[in-house]
Amino acid sequence: MKKSLVLLLCIALALVSHQALGQRQFLTIGTASVVGIYYPVGGATAQIINQADVGLRATVEATGGSAFNARALAAGELDLAIAQSDVVYQAYHGEAGFEGEAVDQLRTVMGLHAEPLHLVCSRESGITEVRDIAGKRVNIGNPGSGIRFTVEQALQALEIGLDDFEPFSLTAPEGVDFLRDRRVDCFFYTIGIGGAALQDISTTQDVVFVPMDDAVLEALVAEHPYYAFTEVPAGTYRGQEEDITLFGVKALFVTTTDLDEEVAYNVTKAVLDNLEDFTRIHPALNLLTAEDFLSGLGAPLHPGAERAYQEAGLL
Repeated sequence: MKKSLVLLLCIALALVSHQALGQRQFLTIGTASVVGIYYPVGGATAQIINQADVGLRATVEATGGSAFNARALAAGELDLAIAQSDVVYQAYHGEAGFEGEAVDQLRTVMGLHAEPLHLVCSRESGITEVRDIAGKRVNIGNPGSGIRFTVEQALQALEIGLDDFEPFSLTAPEGVDFLRDRRVDCFFYTIGIGGAALQDISTTQDVVFVPMDDAVLEALVAEHPYYAFTEVPAGTYRGQEEDITLFGVKALFVTTTDLDEEVAYNVTKAVLDNLEDFTRIHPALNLLTAEDFLSGLGAPLHPGAERAYQEAGLL
């Protein structure tokens, strides 16, 4: 008799647990390498979603990065992902590396932290504005990289040709090392504000962070929706005594039209309702404002996210 009662109790508990699980939807968030910024930012987003008590449970997956995430979303292998705004734009429109394979079902949930293009130069080079790189040794990023793509667009807008200076085609970390060894005068680097590589070089070397606020760049930002200006507060890097304006891409939280509108709404609302806690979870998010969620987007807003922004008075 007792055994039968215990068995019935176990079955009842199992049914209740199964029902509870059935009411909760599981989401997978694609990020990038675990040593980068996207992985912890994805974890911060998942934490907010999981604490919101809206029937969602998000987990984070390390991936190959922005381009991989766009394709994985299209294949239904991810529910949500973080990706650079320019890559999202190219994927949505079928341009650059996505020519012939447009992911037109991509939708933006929110804009996240800025990933501006930094121009870092040795102080002894005397460079104070972008046009001063004429005749200098400058790393512009390796071919095919996101840094190289942004640099080429900026230089074209500024009418600065590659024959106006000595270009180096190194990876971003190599560019930092070359400046440290005085083999280049400057390097370009697309990275979140306060990135460790830039903190390190500013601590160990006497460098300047060059403003990227030339009036010509305003037209570039207006022409390409995946670019945005951002302010870097004074004191972010050693020796940076004034605020500087930079431009560049953003990290975006994206999905596809396959994601249910109510799910996208709940995800967006959860972050908006807990914005202060959200921005504290990771340094890359510290400067984020609600208005930033809607700038520098590379694909249209998901209808569910759009509804959340309308309710919040942001649209």
